[in-house]
Amino acid sequence: MSRARGRQRGFTLIELMVAVAVMGIIVAIAIPIFTGTTRKAKGEAEVKTYFQDLRTRMEEYQQQRGVYPPSLGEDAFHPAEPTARRQTIFPVPAAWTAIRLRPSGSTDVYCGYTWATGLAGDAANVGALASAAPPSGFGFTAPATSWYYLMARCNLDGAPGYSYYFTDSTDLSIRTLDEGS
Repeated sequence: MSRARGRQRGFTLIELMVAVAVMGIIVAIAIPIFTGTTRKAKGEAEVKTYFQDLRTRMEEYQQQRGVYPPSLGEDAFHPAEPTARRQTIFPVPAAWTAIRLRPSGSTDVYCGYTWATGLAGDAANVGALASAAPPSGFGFTAPATSWYYLMARCNLDGAPGYSYYFTDSTDLSIRTLDEGS
């Protein structure tokens, strides 16, 4: 007796393998995008907090003494070498103690921070990265009033090169350079 087989329902092995391969490709594309977005968000959150703390202390220093604190420049980031791992901000440099910086966020940071200051129209303390025209710099020029700028140097992914964040006393927006993907 021969039984007639009806059409069986289900997926063939080839169909399942194709579905798994497609899901693998989607995951391979999505993970780097997700981690890049997460990395940027970590950097932006930390920088925003530290820039606000530094900005407040710079303005208080200027109100009390009539001038902004001495310039550190683009060669004096603290911590000196930012890495993809958090590192403590302590001990802080003497210049940070002089402005009485009290971090309102975490004291473990991904980025190094510095500032430059100057008198009205005096560009002597403006660093190369700050003054370079976009897209290779921030295009900062010394304004007609006393000024400062804040800069953060980050390496959130451990790859060669840095991401930079920048703000100044005349434009409080935070600008980025080489932020990565």
